[in-house]
Amino acid sequence: MEDYYDIDSILAEDQNVKCVFQKNIPGLAWLEGGHDDTLKAGSRLDIPFWLARELVEHMEDTVPMDIETPEFFGPKVRNALRADATTVDLTKQCPNFFRFGTFYLQLVDDMALSGVMETAFKARLQMTMDHTQSGGNSNTTDYLNRLDETERELYKAGMESSASIHQWNQ
Repeated sequence: MEDYYDIDSILAEDQNVKCVFQKNIPGLAWLEGGHDDTLKAGSRLDIPFWLARELVEHMEDTVPMDIETPEFFGPKVRNALRADATTVDLTKQCPNFFRFGTFYLQLVDDMALSGVMETAFKARLQMTMDHTQSGGNSNTTDYLNRLDETERELYKAGMESSASIHQWNQ
């Protein structure tokens, strides 16, 4: 976790992930609303990522569970990002796509996803910075609607920097 009070991190980690529990876990039946004490082996639940990470990393005995790859990190989206990362609407996939991706990759070893995200981020960043220099037009507006929250922050910083340079040159 970057910063305990960072609202962007809190929002990114609140993304639900599907988890499959591998054995009976005493004391966790409340996760599926059960009245028993024990969460049964094979239970498949959608839980917030922050909770999944806590269960995997910080209990005395690590909870044996598999975290399924979210659909927005699946093959369809990966292929779209490989084909042309700048055309993918990340807001529809996950509003905090890149920030959540960094948290997810700290927990799950997926080098292929890491490579796709890095390449996509670089391509999209270059395009985003190009749009900060264009002064804003309808093409820029369409592009901005496809950005995730991290990219929007970078766009805002780029616009402020561009305005400062323009003001300094006058």
